[in-house]
Amino acid sequence: PLEIEVTNAVKKPNDPNNVDNIIDGNIHLVAEISKNNPYLNEGIAVIYKLYFRNPISVSDVSELESPSYGDFWSHLIKIGRAEINMRGSYKGEPYNEVIWRKAVLYPQKTGNLTLEPLTLNLSLSVPSNRRDLFGRRILTQSQKTITTGKNIIQVKELPEKNKPEDYSGAVGQFDFDVILDKDALKASESFQAKIKVRGKGNLKLFNLPKINVPNTLEVYEPEHEEKVKITLSGMQGTIEDSYTIVPQFQGKYPIPAIQFSYFDPKSHSYKTIFSQDLIVDVFDGPTAGAP
Repeated sequence: PLEIEVTNAVKKPNDPNNVDNIIDGNIHLVAEISKNNPYLNEGIAVIYKLYFRNPISVSDVSELESPSYGDFWSHLIKIGRAEINMRGSYKGEPYNEVIWRKAVLYPQKTGNLTLEPLTLNLSLSVPSNRRDLFGRRILTQSQKTITTGKNIIQVKELPEKNKPEDYSGAVGQFDFDVILDKDALKASESFQAKIKVRGKGNLKLFNLPKINVPNTLEVYEPEHEEKVKITLSGMQGTIEDSYTIVPQFQGKYPIPAIQFSYFDPKSHSYKTIFSQDLIVDVFDGPTAGAP
């Protein structure tokens, strides 16, 4: 009889001159996510970066697989021609850095959402084991498929505690106001009442509160206007609903205060803003109830 002792496998040392080993150790594709656990409808930024360093050089890049962002409201930020940052850093080590894509995402569902991978095909120049007459290593052309892999975004539900009854989904930091273009006019003339929200947050993803006026004022459907800029920090700007209102009789008409509620992810709390009580003075016209 023979006794055989089985030990742990001996790891075969990597050949540092092997082309595949050179590529794998010196090129990386990552998705840098600004926040992995946002609230529902809280904006996050994703920057896709390609890192590479000597002795590798990249001659061409093509996109094989693009993330669809199915569970997010998404906006791709335009970037110009890809430029190489020679002073990039990956895990504390110097690398050449190329920003391939920038996206702003607002999660539309709660729970664990999958951020699909970005996959690139690279044409590379890599030193081979062969040398020329002067002893310099001969470059060889190689193809490499590289991916960010899937990322998981853990989206938190908005708290139910202290949620206002009028809450319509606004998440961010906002100011709110109701503005009249005139507060004195003749009957049958018209005036404009603007309900306006300004700030930073999911401005395109919630409805503004409705205006409330006396029945003797004729109110037309509002015109919606957005002046929103989208950067890596998210949406910022103004949205407004502009109502055209026509009084039929003379008198003093109150425009009651309107409230607007939003969730502030920085303070983890709901906030409510009230507009001012307004009065419109209508003169030189028929009196309500007059024959």
